[in-house]
Amino acid sequence: MTDDRRTYSNRPGNQPYGGRNQPGQSSPQTCNEVWPSYLSGGYFDSAGNLRRDYITCERMEPFVKKMSEVRPNLTQSQVRRFFQHCRALEARLRSRQAKWPELEAEFCKIDAVAADAAGKSPAKIPGLFHDFIRRNVAAVHSEKEFLHGFLPHFEAFVGFGSRHIK
Repeated sequence: MTDDRRTYSNRPGNQPYGGRNQPGQSSPQTCNEVWPSYLSGGYFDSAGNLRRDYITCERMEPFVKKMSEVRPNLTQSQVRRFFQHCRALEARLRSRQAKWPELEAEFCKIDAVAADAAGKSPAKIPGLFHDFIRRNVAAVHSEKEFLHGFLPHFEAFVGFGSRHIK
């Protein structure tokens, strides 16, 4: 189906990822609206190094600031809940209690949790944050991408978010 109205008919305001625009406002619902080509090249450059854009203030702060301006409000406790889940997975990997194939499904569950929170009526998190989670889950295919790509990126999100997300 290509008609978004039919695809998302069960979501508030018939919008992807939940949430409603306030009258007279146009709230971005996808990361690409705020950061064109977000994650399109993956976390790493051609030499295998983490791309600076995903951890530096110049790119991350405006991204997080926009995330703090959309409705419904995103709170620090909501961000921390997702982040702490990822930290718990990281601890299990680093302590060798589990291997990536065992934890990959646990990581992917955060997309379903975000979809549920964004799809509630009223939405609990903004669609833009769900899109952030969804795109990052889709970008992680290995332990390296999780530990050395996604986690530093999410750390930067949390760190720069402390200035804007309350």
